Amino acid sequence: MSLIPVIFSTAFLILFLTAVVAGLVIWFKIKKKAQEVSRSVFGNDDLISNLKKTEQEYMQTPKSISDGHSIYTPKLAKDFPEFNVDEMKGRAENCLKEYLRAIDERNISLFSDGNEELKEALYLRLNDLNLREIKEHFEGIKVHNTVLNTYNRYGGRCVVRFQCALQYKFWAEQEGKVIRGSKDSITQSRYNIDCCYIQDADKVDDIRAAGHALNCPNCGGAITTLGNKTCPYCGASITEFNIKVWQFCAIKEIG
Repeated sequence: MSLIPVIFSTAFLILFLTAVVAGLVIWFKIKKKAQEVSRSVFGNDDLISNLKKTEQEYMQTPKSISDGHSIYTPKLAKDFPEFNVDEMKGRAENCLKEYLRAIDERNISLFSDGNEELKEALYLRLNDLNLREIKEHFEGIKVHNTVLNTYNRYGGRCVVRFQCALQYKFWAEQEGKVIRGSKDSITQSRYNIDCCYIQDADKVDDIRAAGHALNCPNCGGAITTLGNKTCPYCGASITEFNIKVWQFCAIKEIG
């Protein structure tokens, strides 16, 4: 009987056992190092459990938001003494919830507290999702906090920005398959909600961008030219008061 096959078999077995032993040694070294890291960071040896726990804590932790209350409230109070910051915070939260629910249910009529520009942006988003046959879901919406972020005046308008931290379960599906997000995981996010007021109608080029769509108080007809002092449909007088109304004009997720 030839010894060559036996020699090859023995050599292969030795190499295999050597590789297994080397692999075990490396595995034990990695495990030991991981335990050392886990003890150093978390105070115990179970790195995997600790990482999962950290991930869960991260998912439950609200995103930080930038509070400009102390800076901008005095300026806002000087320009608009009647502006109630707390009341507008509540409106901003409700506006954001309406916006997300309208996307979730694919029904723009659920969104009411926004100007024409914002409604058009929502319509375009829903239309784009419908064309791509994608459904976006926002479930269990919970607001953590809302703050006054900034207050600026430019282009004939005043803009108060609120920043909101909230959580929800988000997922997008296409043809019954989840393509983004998760039905089971909580997503923490932040949004900017802008509230606009026309301060100087003569400086505003686009009435929608300024934050308000002006209608005749008598017949309801749309007033597309800001310089008009009378309604082109019924001839009723148009006063400046009609455009001095705060409305939400932009909603943007900032992650």
